[in-house]
Amino acid sequence: TNEPVMAKHMEYKGMLIVSKVKSRNMFSDIGSGLKSLVGGELKGLSKLTADVREELILELREKAVQAGANAIVGLRMETNSIFDGVLDMVVSGTAVYFAR
Repeated sequence: TNEPVMAKHMEYKGMLIVSKVKSRNMFSDIGSGLKSLVGGELKGLSKLTADVREELILELREKAVQAGANAIVGLRMETNSIFDGVLDMVVSGTAVYFAR
C-alpha cells in the first residue's frame, strides 16, 4: 500500500534506498552446484537471500528513523544475480510520518 490506513495527517520524508551485494561461501557453492544438477531447494542461496533481506530491512528502518518517519510505504525489493553465487539486493520505499 502507498498510504497508511486511516491516517489523518501524513508528511512525506523522502525516498529511501538501501542495497547490498554478497556472495556465498565456497562450501555452499559446491553443495548448491551439486543440488542444482538433481533439482530442489538451494538452501545456501535461500539462507543468503533471507539474511540479506533482513539486513536491508533493518538498515531501511534505521534510515527512516533518521529521516523522522514512523512508517515506510510503497516498499519494493529487487534481487539480481550478478554472476554465479553473487547476489545483489535493493530495497526501496517512501519514508512517511503519519498520525491517526
